[in-house]
Amino acid sequence: RSYVNCCSYVILPNASIFGNNDAPGTQTSGSLLVVVTGSADGTVCVWDGRTAEPLREITTPIPTSSTAVLHGDESVVSSKSVHTVLHLHSPPQTMIVVPRTNRAFLMSYSGTVLKVYSRDDIQECEFLAAAVSPSNLWLYVAADDGKCMVFDMNSGKVEKIIHSFAEECSSGRGDSICEISGIIHHPHRGMIGGYSSDKGQKRGVLTLWK
Repeated sequence: RSYVNCCSYVILPNASIFGNNDAPGTQTSGSLLVVVTGSADGTVCVWDGRTAEPLREITTPIPTSSTAVLHGDESVVSSKSVHTVLHLHSPPQTMIVVPRTNRAFLMSYSGTVLKVYSRDDIQECEFLAAAVSPSNLWLYVAADDGKCMVFDMNSGKVEKIIHSFAEECSSGRGDSICEISGIIHHPHRGMIGGYSSDKGQKRGVLTLWK
């Protein structure tokens, strides 16, 4: 019913968090393999990895765009789409949800918002991509003004801003800033990589930061 922007497989240690809302045939105890998707309509959906049945639909607390585009009779694709969902091991059974708006959310799989990550220096911006350190201590978020914010996951505060992030992660297209398409974190080292799929680039670039 809507475009899917991201998809990941997650093993949840406690299947009982879905309670009595499980689809028929879904186990209610022990670990559970689920598929988590983020969609252009601003929702995060959790699916049973074995039966492909929907377990839960979570609506992120973001404003609905006044310029939403209608697709068919029921589907509404908002510009505030969810482009990134990151599973965390700490706190357990939580995830980072990042829509194309000026904030990111730490949420439980029941849909509860546990923490909000936003910038103090500017409000009129949109988050484009995100990554979490393997320790789950740092959240890296690239914005449409070309900067990358480094959030302390526990306090929710911005600890550092990389001002030239988009400029260094793209080959440039004149005076305008290329949008960042993705951020990745090295699994064992304190390094992140950023890249852009912007069509205005001369060539594709992957830039590593320490």
